[in-house]
Amino acid sequence: MPWISMFYDEDGDLAHEFYEETIVTKNGQKRAKLRRVHKNLIPQGMVKLDPPRIHVDFPVILYEV
Repeated sequence: MPWISMFYDEDGDLAHEFYEETIVTKNGQKRAKLRRVHKNLIPQGMVKLDPPRIHVDFPVILYEV
């Protein structure tokens, strides 16, 4: 099943979400806040995922009745 959830930013970094740090002055105090970036993002596109499988080392015995 293909899935689109990751984006490239203008620097070419790949991630689910991007944030930028902004400095806010309130009552004479400087505080840093993170603001989510929505502009200049390029979707990664459709990525084909492998079907889910139980790993060989998984410690469970499968049997059919």
